[in-house]
Amino acid sequence: MTKKVALINPGRGGRFDAHEPLQLGFIASSLIEKGVEVKIIDEVAGDNVELGIKDYKPDIAGITATTPFVEHAYRHADFCRQQGVLTVLGGVHATVMTEEALRHADIVVKGEGEQAMLDIVSGGAREKVITRDYIRDLDTLPPPAYQLMNMDFYLNARERAPYNTALIFVPKGYKVASMLTGRGCPYSCIFCHNTWRGMPFRFNSPERVVRDMKYLIDTYKTQAIAFFDDDFFANKERAKKIFQLIREDNLGIIWGCNCRVNTIDEQILKEAFQAGCRQIAFGFESGSQKMLDIMQKRTKVEENKKAVELCKEAGIICVAFFILGLPHETKADIQLTRKFIME
Repeated sequence: MTKKVALINPGRGGRFDAHEPLQLGFIASSLIEKGVEVKIIDEVAGDNVELGIKDYKPDIAGITATTPFVEHAYRHADFCRQQGVLTVLGGVHATVMTEEALRHADIVVKGEGEQAMLDIVSGGAREKVITRDYIRDLDTLPPPAYQLMNMDFYLNARERAPYNTALIFVPKGYKVASMLTGRGCPYSCIFCHNTWRGMPFRFNSPERVVRDMKYLIDTYKTQAIAFFDDDFFANKERAKKIFQLIREDNLGIIWGCNCRVNTIDEQILKEAFQAGCRQIAFGFESGSQKMLDIMQKRTKVEENKKAVELCKEAGIICVAFFILGLPHETKADIQLTRKFIME
């Protein structure tokens, strides 16, 4: 494989969000492993996409399309096609809005992109819409290609994005990196892309997680890590093994993650804190039990309240996310959510 591939991360850096394009990083490392020349052009980190394409002259451009920045993605896709570059769109928005995305791309990848991009580069994929089987064993994937990213930009994300809710736990001046150690979710909330995509729940082994943490610490002097798994504690035995290995190896790092309220208890939070956990984000979604049931959250309002109390007792920052405006929500439901937040 001698083709050159550009992977484009559209968007803009802001005060609310700034973390590495991990999915592009996984695709990049999978291509590099097969001898493909790859460049990540990262608009969020300040790269000029058009200049980057003109300078690099790739054979193939892979662009991630998420809803907040889909206009950026489509504009870059149109430009790449004008330059004669085979243009591929992927990501959640392109997966959902396939026909729309095809108006701007030669190929749309639905779902995970590692194997699909390998097939495109090798010439083995000729479909306009490509879907490949989900990768069952995530340990078979190489780590994301952090070396292709603007790590100076992302390591200082706490300063650049002071309102990023994933980084509240990070002291100013700390170098912070991001990791993704699982894909999919074992639950079926109606609003989540994991549900309708049928994405199976998979995760890296504890040993692989800690090995990748060590790489970030040794290579970039990382002092904090934000895990972007949908539910870091979904498999409690795995989580506890990760905590054990962090303590045994004395990594001396702090970290934050996302969890569901029904995967925590006093003991696991105690062990997590001892291993460096300083923040957990929960999708409480609503203070109305009616709305939680409609969303098929399989949680109770009282469980959400208990999660806040448990985190406080453990010394862990609790971050809460809510959804407003779903069908069937009334003013009374919104008032219940407001009451929950104020309490």
